[in-house]
Amino acid sequence: RICVADGAEDPFVLPEASDPVFSNECQVEGVKHSGKARRGDGNDLTPNPRKLLMIGLELKKLSKIINDLAPVTDLPINARNKTRKEKNKLASRACRLKKKAQHEANKIKLYGLQREHQQVVMAIFDARKMIYKALTQHHSVCPADNQLSTSLKRLLDQCLMTVAGQTGDYVNSVLEKVVSGCIDGGLQA
Repeated sequence: RICVADGAEDPFVLPEASDPVFSNECQVEGVKHSGKARRGDGNDLTPNPRKLLMIGLELKKLSKIINDLAPVTDLPINARNKTRKEKNKLASRACRLKKKAQHEANKIKLYGLQREHQQVVMAIFDARKMIYKALTQHHSVCPADNQLSTSLKRLLDQCLMTVAGQTGDYVNSVLEKVVSGCIDGGLQA
């Protein structure tokens, strides 16, 4: 359960997430943890592409180990149960890692979408200023005003990064940057 603050100015900007179990400000009736709850990183929305890369490498190792195990039908009857148990244990670990990887990828996607949103909002703001300036100086904006249209096109070309609709490609490009040596995957640039 996440507490949401009312009255946000921009409906597309996510508020800070807080865990009601550990938060003093957020009291939820009936939520008690008796001191045994673990404070995980589930509410931490900072992207960590290096962690995603490490999870991916570990998943590759696990899948190789699982695939290298002999098929259960080829084993003697007395060794089948042990092999099944081992294979299920590895598959369960792989499933947990996939879930973690999906969570990390979603954090990277969220970061990229938020940056793209900020850029689009700033571009709209700058375009409005340009149009207002053109209107106040010339008292009209004619369709043949090449200076205004070229400056608006230049503004759009400068600011737009495409994340929306291509989030998978965005995450892969961030991971490629991490592999090539950029620690943060170019996210903080």
